[in-house]
Amino acid sequence: MAEAFDEELYDLWANLPSEILSLIQTYITRERDYNILRFICKSWRCIFVLHRQSPFPIDRFGLRSPLLMSSQGSRYNFFHPLHHTYYMQFPELSDEKIVYSKDGWLLVKSGIVHMEDKQIFFFNPLTKMRIDLPDLTYYHRFAKFSFSGLPTSNDYVVVGIASTLWVEIGVIKFGMDNWQVDEISLEERYSYHVSSNPVFMDGCCYCLDVNGKVGIFDPNDVINSWKIVGNTLWRPRWSRDSLFQNFMVESDEALLAIFLTNDGRVYVYKLDQLKFDWIKVEDLDEKVIYLSNASSWVEKGIISKNKIYFPLLYDDKALVFYSLNTRRYHSNGYDFSRNNFYDMKYLPHSSWIKIM
Repeated sequence: MAEAFDEELYDLWANLPSEILSLIQTYITRERDYNILRFICKSWRCIFVLHRQSPFPIDRFGLRSPLLMSSQGSRYNFFHPLHHTYYMQFPELSDEKIVYSKDGWLLVKSGIVHMEDKQIFFFNPLTKMRIDLPDLTYYHRFAKFSFSGLPTSNDYVVVGIASTLWVEIGVIKFGMDNWQVDEISLEERYSYHVSSNPVFMDGCCYCLDVNGKVGIFDPNDVINSWKIVGNTLWRPRWSRDSLFQNFMVESDEALLAIFLTNDGRVYVYKLDQLKFDWIKVEDLDEKVIYLSNASSWVEKGIISKNKIYFPLLYDDKALVFYSLNTRRYHSNGYDFSRNNFYDMKYLPHSSWIKIM
């Protein structure tokens, strides 16, 4: 006698979170096992077919997770936090540098020769759509960039910032023909060296420097709104625990600063918006932070929680994360736990991207 169909049990399997399916797939090495999984239910069959046939990681679970995009000439590697590495050719980006990423769009700067004007444009790697911005003149050498909204809208704002003996800020908005560039002199008591991409929040831009101070400005009135706040968190020193890199992200209308030292220690701070003091953070609750030189953000985790993904690779192919629960580095699919990243590969020219 045939066993009665259990509709409730079927629904549980059919609606299994895509992140779990992604994790399952990391352990599949035989085509036979893969085909068996396809016949579990109709929804699984659709997911696995899409995964194997798609030239780009845009399957149902790939859409939910950011991918770390790293270049080797015109070839780009896409590293997924839980499973495979993808490869794609982008001839449009062969001599370009990704300077920022948001909402599935890249902000790209071209021009290798220092004394030439540089093109800067938006590029969508999924649709191959390109939107050009006015060129940057060769003497505007902005180190960090950010943009506020979709390039296809008519209200986006792009900012670039550089700091040496003074601060230089460039702003371009939809419909403008040229960059508006302002130079701000620094008082003698200030030393400010921007180290992280500007973060848009409440109509202003917040820029972290190497020591933990924050420059704030309104893109609509840069000169009159510029100020430096925050207490110094890090002082340069030549030692194992000296600063390797820092980052800043927005999380629930608050600013978080993440400091990574040369010996692998990680410190997270939250900015008190009233006193402009940094408060140490020991736990991210259910959140996951994704960090890279060109883009960083925070998301609520489903399976992965309370961890930070850096642009680090183990064995040249697996992304590495730092767990705030264990205070150590780990990687999905590899059984290792370390308190430093000495034998890992750091990807300085990489960017997190979420295919929309």
